[in-house]
Amino acid sequence: MTDTQKTICPYCGSDYIDKEALYLLDEPENSLSPERQLELLQFIQDSARFYGCQFIIATHSPFLLSLKDAWIYDFDTNPARVRPWTELKNVRNYYNFFKSHEKEFE
Repeated sequence: MTDTQKTICPYCGSDYIDKEALYLLDEPENSLSPERQLELLQFIQDSARFYGCQFIIATHSPFLLSLKDAWIYDFDTNPARVRPWTELKNVRNYYNFFKSHEKEFE
């Protein structure tokens, strides 16, 4: 088990993941650096792909929202609806912020 897996969940790893299970995660990105959020993203993708797991995740993390083939429900609209992650307001805020500082990265 990697240090990230221990940080994310002390029970993570193939020995602790039930096949075809449903997992509910409430803002799992809290207290995780962007690097660790990307590792969590990979862990969730692998668990879904190799173990048939499903996840219901409440998150504001653009990293987790970018999960491939995810159904993302936008609860900021009434009624809630499925939207691409790139159209979510908080993701657009990140995009606009970095876009406005683009020259500083060159």
